[in-house]
Amino acid sequence: MNASAAQQFDYRWAPVHRVNKVKVTQNLWPWLITHDSLTARLKCLGTLTVEVLEDSWGTPTAREKKRLKLRPREAARIRTVLLKVDGIPLIYARSIIPAQSLKGHWRQVKHLQDKPLGGYLFQHRALIRSGIEITQLPKSMFPHQPQAVWARRSVFHQFGPGILVNEAFFDELNHVKPLSGFL
Repeated sequence: MNASAAQQFDYRWAPVHRVNKVKVTQNLWPWLITHDSLTARLKCLGTLTVEVLEDSWGTPTAREKKRLKLRPREAARIRTVLLKVDGIPLIYARSIIPAQSLKGHWRQVKHLQDKPLGGYLFQHRALIRSGIEITQLPKSMFPHQPQAVWARRSVFHQFGPGILVNEAFFDELNHVKPLSGFL
């Protein structure tokens, strides 16, 4: 993985209804548009593990700051992980967690370690999720992938400006058996 490029996710994003569905493989489309927990969906496929690549204070990209309406020097925790099923990396995720959002039960987010963020967020009923936006990331971001990678992002709101979650879906996800009732 091209770590410096993959951290950026600084591309143009479009709402789901503006994306040409024909360009996305049939098996991948449901994963991109679901409002359900990806963590729960992945657990249905096998043993889910989280490999933490980074979990520290950092600087979000200009587009991430804009999406969260952050001030220029506002502090944010950046968490990047690989979500793996049975040891196979399926999703690269980059989450931007502003300091202002670490309130209430969300204070525990900084202690997740190798537990999935999505599994934690979806436990709380007051959670509100923004619309999902989609983009296609260039192959150069993930050289081990055979082609460009589709990604999505959305903001989870409960405290402060919320938590921005970016998720890139690896080609291996196209080869897993579609979940019944998922299409």
